[in-house]
Amino acid sequence: MQPSGHAPRYRQLADLLRGRIDAGDLKAGDRLPSETELSVAHGVSRGTVVRAVAELVSQGLVNRRQGSGSYVASRSLHRKAGHLLSFSESVRLDGHRTRQRLVDYRPATNVEARQLAINGPAMTLRRLRYVDDTPCAIHVSCIPVSVCSRVAALASDADDGRNRPDFSLYSHFADAGLAVHQARERVTARLATDDECALFEIVAPAAVIVVMRLSYAETGELVEAVEAVYRADYYTYDAHLVRGHRDASKGPRLVASNGGFTV
Repeated sequence: MQPSGHAPRYRQLADLLRGRIDAGDLKAGDRLPSETELSVAHGVSRGTVVRAVAELVSQGLVNRRQGSGSYVASRSLHRKAGHLLSFSESVRLDGHRTRQRLVDYRPATNVEARQLAINGPAMTLRRLRYVDDTPCAIHVSCIPVSVCSRVAALASDADDGRNRPDFSLYSHFADAGLAVHQARERVTARLATDDECALFEIVAPAAVIVVMRLSYAETGELVEAVEAVYRADYYTYDAHLVRGHRDASKGPRLVASNGGFTV
C-alpha cells in the first residue's frame, strides 16, 4: 500500500477496501480476507488491519461474525436521528436509486385511524418501497381526509399519480401548501408477518424494524401517520447522544396508548 498524504495507514486501508466494495469487487455476503492476509498483502500490521475493518463496521459496510470473520454487509438505508427526510431523500443521499409500488389506497377503518392518533375519517395508502431493485420497506400511511382533499394525488378515487414509481408523498404535501415541518418517531423491532415476507420476497422467520412517524405541517396540523416496516438488514439508525437532563416541558411527545399513539 502506497503512502497517501497524511491519512493514517488504517484509514488508507479502509478507503481501499471501501473502494473495492463500491466497485463490486467485494459484494454483499462476501467474506473479507483474514487479518493476516490483509496484513501481508498490504504491508501493514495486524493492528492497522483491525482498525481499518472496525471503521468499515462503524460505517455499516461490514459485519463481524464471531469465530467466522468479517463480511460485506447488505447496503442499508442509513438514517440519522434529528434529520427529517423523506424515504426518497434518504435513499438518494446514500447514493442509491429508489422507486415505489402502490399496494392499495382505501378508507381507513376507525380502529386503524385511532391506533395512529387520527381522530376522524382517514385514508390508508400502502406502498412497497425499493432501494435500487430490492424491496426493503412497506409504508402504510394514514392520512386525514381533510388533508387528502387538498392534495390532488389523494383527492380522487382515480389514480392521479399515486402509482408512479417516483411518487413522493412529501413532495405532494409541499405542493399543496402542507410541507412537513416536524415529525415524531418511535422505532421498534419484531418478526415480519407472512404478508410482509411475501412483499419483501424473504423467508420467515425474519426480523423487521418498525418506525412509527407522525408528520406535521408548520401550522401544527397532522398530515400523515405512518407505520414504516423495514427489512432489518436494510436499515441502520444512527443517533448522537449527549448526557444531560431533558426538559420534558418542551415540545410534544409521542407515547404509546392502547396499542396506538397519542401526542
